Amino acid sequence: MKNKIITTITPKETNHLIETEIDLTIIDVRTEKEFLYEGRLDNSILIDFNKPRIFKREIKKLNKNKKYLIYCAIGNISEKACLEMVKLGFKNIYEMKGGLKSWQEDLNLICTISKLNSKELIEARKSIITRLNKIEGQVKGMKKMLLNGEYCGDILNQSLAVKSALNSTNQEIMEMFSNVCITSEKEKKDFFRYLKKLMS
Repeated sequence: MKNKIITTITPKETNHLIETEIDLTIIDVRTEKEFLYEGRLDNSILIDFNKPRIFKREIKKLNKNKKYLIYCAIGNISEKACLEMVKLGFKNIYEMKGGLKSWQEDLNLICTISKLNSKELIEARKSIITRLNKIEGQVKGMKKMLLNGEYCGDILNQSLAVKSALNSTNQEIMEMFSNVCITSEKEKKDFFRYLKKLMS
């Protein structure tokens, strides 16, 4: 859908716009928590629409004649943000229809939104830290066994337990990587590079 100032575009059209338009500013109008932990379009800046005074203040600092791409999670907030920008005198505004959820549904585009909500993400990180604390204790135990001159077979058993625990930790980190950290083509390539190393 298009009017004189706001052009609503699909995720595929958004991807094409990002690839072809050099002088494009991408604005994420969600909350800081969503921006930091639920993925984002590459090179986007955060201006939270739910903080009206801050939003208006930061938007007013921008060049009104440049091109802007606006997006949120599902499209509701970005639509309101675009209308507010029109009131403030902006001339070239693109809104991504359906937000990041819509972008995620297209398998040909890079996944930019976490499959984990904020609470699940925090719990995932806590779980990894718990595993690392256990591994740290196991390594200290190995050092003590060596210093005490204990049987090599027992030390090797401890070492194998550490290796197994690290493998499990790596799996959890890769799961979090796939759910959260793939926000650009480079990170997508990194994910498969690390996956290949872990499988070799």
